[in-house]
Amino acid sequence: MPITTSSFPQLSLYKVYFNCIYRWLWLLGGLILLLTSSCKQKKNVEKQERGLAMVSVDLSQSRTGKLSEFFEPEISYIWLADDSEEAQLNAGLNQIKFHENKIYILDIYSCKCISIFNKSGKYIGKIDAFGEGPGEYLDLDALAVVNEEVVLLGVYPSKLMWFNLEGDFLRELILKDRFGPGVFSVFDNRYYLYSSARNVAAFFIQTLNEDLQDTINFLPFYSDRLESEMSGRNYFQKSKQHLYFGMTFLDTIFQFENQQMIPMFIFAYGNYGQDLEELKGLEIRDRLKLINSRAKLYFQGRYYVSEKQLYTILSYEKKVYNLFYDREKSQTHVIEGKLINDIDEGHDPKIIEYGFEAGKVGVRIAGKDLYQALVEKNKLMGQVDFENWAKNKGRNFAKTALAAKDSENPVLIVYTLK
Repeated sequence: MPITTSSFPQLSLYKVYFNCIYRWLWLLGGLILLLTSSCKQKKNVEKQERGLAMVSVDLSQSRTGKLSEFFEPEISYIWLADDSEEAQLNAGLNQIKFHENKIYILDIYSCKCISIFNKSGKYIGKIDAFGEGPGEYLDLDALAVVNEEVVLLGVYPSKLMWFNLEGDFLRELILKDRFGPGVFSVFDNRYYLYSSARNVAAFFIQTLNEDLQDTINFLPFYSDRLESEMSGRNYFQKSKQHLYFGMTFLDTIFQFENQQMIPMFIFAYGNYGQDLEELKGLEIRDRLKLINSRAKLYFQGRYYVSEKQLYTILSYEKKVYNLFYDREKSQTHVIEGKLINDIDEGHDPKIIEYGFEAGKVGVRIAGKDLYQALVEKNKLMGQVDFENWAKNKGRNFAKTALAAKDSENPVLIVYTLK
């Protein structure tokens, strides 16, 4: 059922309904085994395209996992070279976005700016307009590229700001209301903006057309919601065909389709789930202390989606898990520990940190740290085996690590979701 401004309170019925259906279908397992392989594939495709997928999480079934299970067999390395003072980046990089041959890197805490590099890692320029006057901002929270222009979102004072792809200011529009981060969807040519609704007349999502008209609201405020301190910067995610929304403490991920919000994934944690009522009764400081020490599973609002799979990060009593859900096979994979890099045998990522563009995700690691990993690999492998690996399977890893060996700037490691 599509989610509209009046139907959000019915969401709690989905999980009860789905659990009943799920148990009933389980009893029919013997009958399902009699179906032909082609029928199974057809039903899986129909479920992926039309149905609400139950993502069941059972930590007793967690296992080790390899990158090749979930990603295409090619890894890219991009060192963001710090060959000038302007090109030096700080530790807190809140958003990294690819657009054609450019990379836009948002730092909202240190410089409050957006650094621009090309795909070869060469510094191009910067959007640095901190100030109180026209064409300036005191704060910003996200960026989007719309019609070959960079749009700043979540700006304070409240406004939208446009820059060209090289970082030159173009224009701005003052807004009446304050909005947080958001995205622009090329699927329907609309802006989707998130704000933290805190009263009965407010909504979490507002969407407007390209001319900033035709307002549609989604997800009305509801008093039972557990407030999150997350910015919402990662709540909107794009695959190559759809726009999605998932929010911290909410166990459902939605897809936008024909100006409707449709539930697509719902998480079932069983006995491993965190009791959100326990968190609601705590002051923010005590809540954060519990979350950082002994919290059980809940949706953290950090996820990426392709047409074939869903990825998210989970934690249970301080232990971190990578979850991959196969949309075609309706199968959940809970991976404990680092993802083993069997593609080029280089860096083993603990989690996937960034969504660079649709289908492209990855991590960042300081150049000097990547080089240190190369040195350690040499010690473990021995000189002969190391040289053979560095010339063949690990060529791109070794080449990038050597080039960035003295750099504090990050190397972006880019994976392609299957």
